[in-house]
Amino acid sequence: MDLLRGIGLPALLVWPAMVFNVLGAFCLWFGIRLGLMALALAAYCMVTSVFHFIPEDPWQMTIFVKNWAIAGGLLALASHPDAS
Repeated sequence: MDLLRGIGLPALLVWPAMVFNVLGAFCLWFGIRLGLMALALAAYCMVTSVFHFIPEDPWQMTIFVKNWAIAGGLLALASHPDAS
């Protein structure tokens, strides 16, 4: 939450983000609107990674790279949502 406060965003944004992540995972798991949710979650990963781009902090850079790796996998899933 300190990261959010540091850039001027309210800490209450944690709750809608958590709900979005849980609902997104639920949709991916059960195949509900798979292509759309994969795109939405990929965009979310890319946008949130901007907040973790702190080259001086190795842990934040790890999270930055992880978010882009997950976004890549989600984009691959979005390109073929009906493949099983």
